Amino acid sequence: MKIKIAIAFAFFALMPATASAESQNDQNACMNDAFNVCGQAIPDRSRVAACLAKNIRRISPACRAVMTRHHAKAPRRGKKRSARR
Repeated sequence: MKIKIAIAFAFFALMPATASAESQNDQNACMNDAFNVCGQAIPDRSRVAACLAKNIRRISPACRAVMTRHHAKAPRRGKKRSARR
């Protein structure tokens, strides 16, 4: 139990100070899923997010809603289109 508390503390300590209330609620929605499904990726936030996205069918409905909303906001990465001449 002490390990989980320490990990949770480290997880929140690495958050930017400007985090909004919405992002705090989002993090709370995914906290249990992060530990239970993606514990091996903690404390690397980008790896946790990638793991949650990869395991979207295994996470809670609340976390799934957060992940879906953030996925829609994320810029698409893909091949750059070259200019045709």
